Amino acid sequence: TMIKAIAFDLDDTLLDTTGLLVKKASAEAFQVLINAGLKINLQACEAFRVEWIKAVSHKEVLERLATEFGNEQTIAQAHKAVEVFYNPKIPAQLPLIDGAEENLVYLQKKYQLFLVTAGQEKAQMQKVQALGICKYFDKIFVVDSLTKKRKLTAFQEILQIAKSKPEELLCIGNSLASEILDGQTLGAITCYFEFGEDRGARGAA
Repeated sequence: TMIKAIAFDLDDTLLDTTGLLVKKASAEAFQVLINAGLKINLQACEAFRVEWIKAVSHKEVLERLATEFGNEQTIAQAHKAVEVFYNPKIPAQLPLIDGAEENLVYLQKKYQLFLVTAGQEKAQMQKVQALGICKYFDKIFVVDSLTKKRKLTAFQEILQIAKSKPEELLCIGNSLASEILDGQTLGAITCYFEFGEDRGARGAA
């Protein structure tokens, strides 16, 4: 079977999100909880995040911290902490992971390329603009991970745009529980890019 279209993930696939953005965004979100009465400090919050993120989303990490180590006020402010994490201040320019641009330039000549990223639309599109990669993709999809939307629907739309069969789509990303699972569910070819934090088989955005 010949591949006709490729769907790329963004965070920790084209952009080193864990290395460049996650720590600062997490600290700012933790501070919201601490200001609202969280009983543990930033260092302890980060230790729990690193442990829990293997199985749950950042949204769930923040809500769990508020529930286990906070009070009613902390729990009431958990939504604000989630908003702070998923809408961080994005630099005007960001670097691509080494080799990513060379691959995009090469692959664009042979295939239809699509970007399917999970998160909040404003922040994700700011990342895309800061990376300067709009020109490589036929279409960019932002899947709202806060409402637990899946990438499967975007992949199905890509098949229609590319007039392709599932086995003619290649899905590339670093999340076994997101694009890899959804790609396999669809019947597409998948490529697991092992990079960033260990999200395990059940990790989320």
